[in-house]
Amino acid sequence: MAGHSSIELADSLLQCFSKVLCSEMEVYWVIGYFLVLALTLIYKTPLIRGPWIFLLRSFFPNWKFFHAVGYVPHLYARAAQVNNEGKLTWSEWEHLYPRTAQNFWHLFHNPVTNLGLAQQNLIDHFWADLNEAPEGCDPRNLVSYQMVAHLVDGVLLDKYPDHTQSQFELRMLLDSPTETTHTHVMMTSPEEHRK
Repeated sequence: MAGHSSIELADSLLQCFSKVLCSEMEVYWVIGYFLVLALTLIYKTPLIRGPWIFLLRSFFPNWKFFHAVGYVPHLYARAAQVNNEGKLTWSEWEHLYPRTAQNFWHLFHNPVTNLGLAQQNLIDHFWADLNEAPEGCDPRNLVSYQMVAHLVDGVLLDKYPDHTQSQFELRMLLDSPTETTHTHVMMTSPEEHRK
């Protein structure tokens, strides 16, 4: 009987000690968390530039969409074909990443929307690069511009296999839940001949 009570006493002491230790450890974790937050507010990370880094950025989303609610970059493009009279006729501007219809099965397998999200991520990176570019910089020298131009060529080739020229615009759209309330063109590419 005495051995049984000493085990209970040891067990209760162990539980009491673990509660005190855990609560002290939690305090240290919370203090450490706030110290890391304070350091990230004070210390600014440098921008890493280079063509190979830009190619690796496609694996990481652009988190700038968390900074503010407002205008969102969208990509529009058009293609030109030579008609029977020999004149160049342009198609209407087309939104290259429209919203897709939701489907229950897309929770399990959704490669088309995943590809669209990766393409929108590229457009977000292009928008960020344009904002960070110095005044008077030719955007055609940006790696993200070249990647967007390649994306546009691929999409337009599928829709208009006989097109001879293409052009794209980066538009900033302000959307409400039901419609686009305002839009402005951030950049229009020059008319380019098909490669």
